[in-house]
Amino acid sequence: MIGKIKRPTLFVNKAQCLGNIRKMKMKAGLSHTHFRPHFKTHQSLQIAEWFREEGVQSITVSSVSMALQFANAGWKDITIAFPFNIRETEDINRLFPGITIGLLVESQETAGFLASHLKRKVRIFIEIDTGYHRTGISWDDHEGIREIIRICRQSEMVEFKGFLIHSGHTYHARSTKEIHDIFNDTSEKMLSLKQLFGNDLMISIGDTPSCSLRDSFPGIDEIRPGNFVYYDLMQYYLGACSMDEIAVSVACPVVAKYPSRKEVVIYGGAVHLSKEGLRLPDGRVIYGKVLETNPMNMPEAENAGYLNSLSQEHGIISVCREFIDKVTIGDIVHIIPVHSCLTADLLKENTLITI
Repeated sequence: MIGKIKRPTLFVNKAQCLGNIRKMKMKAGLSHTHFRPHFKTHQSLQIAEWFREEGVQSITVSSVSMALQFANAGWKDITIAFPFNIRETEDINRLFPGITIGLLVESQETAGFLASHLKRKVRIFIEIDTGYHRTGISWDDHEGIREIIRICRQSEMVEFKGFLIHSGHTYHARSTKEIHDIFNDTSEKMLSLKQLFGNDLMISIGDTPSCSLRDSFPGIDEIRPGNFVYYDLMQYYLGACSMDEIAVSVACPVVAKYPSRKEVVIYGGAVHLSKEGLRLPDGRVIYGKVLETNPMNMPEAENAGYLNSLSQEHGIISVCREFIDKVTIGDIVHIIPVHSCLTADLLKENTLITI
């Protein structure tokens, strides 16, 4: 398998993915919380089948086109966790009969447009902002929330389901305690909405750090983590996973080496790994971590080095003397990505599954 690698290739460890899926599903089950994993991380029909084999029936996606991809593969309960783009309303109307679709709204304008233009019944969730400040209506804008609910309930094509949130600010936390604090704060605010607008309404949350660190989800009706299937360096440094729970690496050919400056150049740049960096505790910004060249169980290579510079196709890694002495041009170096969601998207045409 390694001998056939010519260009940057995503290696996926099936056994570890299955372990991550089973662990998260079991945790949700013990908490009596519905498990609706986000498929935007892997975007793979093959990996989707691993979820199905574990009994998962409901999924989350991030776009209408992704919803169509998985609907074509037989998935029938799909939430599109992105503020709905009203220019795609006709695409929703044309989705197969028998597919249950959930959409997000966060404004009266979008709710009103859908209420008057939908030709098929959909579920609607209001996206709530409790502190991330990306999208969503503020959790304490009760009048605005009430008006969106009113608009939704006026339409025969809309089934209003409840409130959905992505607590993306957990990704900026500096400790696991801070992640727990964000979860507790978010839960308290979301539960207050349920008490105000109806106990029959759903609360759906969806960030991997919280879902990975929590043992239970009191009051939460649904979790939608996505990154957990692969994990990555960002999750590791957040404390959300261990190094051996990371299920992906990027196999990159070595194209040059510079012993005098302890650097190796790989064929693997921003168009393969993305240019999302990670600031280490010592202040350095890195774009990946070097592994030993065994992709089957992917052990951590202590002190082997970090990917510290990226251009479009080049990656420059700083390595220890022992590593540079044994690596040769043409070897394959494995890199743990900073953000596996972006890396998997960039390399979805060059992916290998390992058992």
